Amino acid sequence: MAPRILNTADELRRIIGDGHISNKALQTITGISDDALAMYLRVTPSGDPGLSTSPAVLSGDESARLSSLVAQLTGGFQIDDDVRLRAIIETLTAQCGLTLQNVALLTRVRVEHLENFLRDPTSVPVERKYELAVRTSYLIHAVANALRPSTLMP
Repeated sequence: MAPRILNTADELRRIIGDGHISNKALQTITGISDDALAMYLRVTPSGDPGLSTSPAVLSGDESARLSSLVAQLTGGFQIDDDVRLRAIIETLTAQCGLTLQNVALLTRVRVEHLENFLRDPTSVPVERKYELAVRTSYLIHAVANALRPSTLMP
């Protein structure tokens, strides 16, 4: 199967039209003004992305943040939950420099539970996976907030 090229504007029009996200929520999440988002959706052509003579409505940073969000909202939920949880744990250890012991202490779970999950996710009861998922998700969110100022309370 050939890779699918994401047209951010088309996907954004679709998820707004399907009621997956509102304009207000999109503005709150991205910090991009409602007027700029509306203009972006109006002037950005449909179809395969490419060179365009349309004026740039969003800054490079805004465009990158919006594209990332839309890609995660449209494709990210197709990732298996065990794969996603493993990625969270591995991000905390490999990219953030935490050890499994650090993660265990911060999340108040036993290090053995983390190790068991990483070794064989199918051997871990769903209740334990839930605990690991919720707590490591909170930790990864805390780490992400440390990387950038957040306007949201935890």
